[in-house]
Amino acid sequence: MPHMRLGSGAPVYLSAVLEYLSAEVLELAANSARDNRKKRIRPRDVRLAVGHDTELSKLCQDVTFSEGGNMVHINVELYHLKSQRLIKLVVQGRVVLLR
Repeated sequence: MPHMRLGSGAPVYLSAVLEYLSAEVLELAANSARDNRKKRIRPRDVRLAVGHDTELSKLCQDVTFSEGGNMVHINVELYHLKSQRLIKLVVQGRVVLLR
């Protein structure tokens, strides 16, 4: 591979991109921490923030977050069946506790 030279603006552009990405992730993680009534941003908050953003999750699809946990995912078909069962229980007059 031949050696290629970079322009003088390349490091500035790279630092701007990295600053934008870090600001975006920190903003989303802070929102996630605030939603969970926490004052500190934990690795779990960063994982949830990246997982809920479509572009960041595509960018970080092969990344493992230390202490980040797993993303909760409920299959659409299972959720639909569960909601139908809850509707049947409410119609029959039973008390349903939603979790």
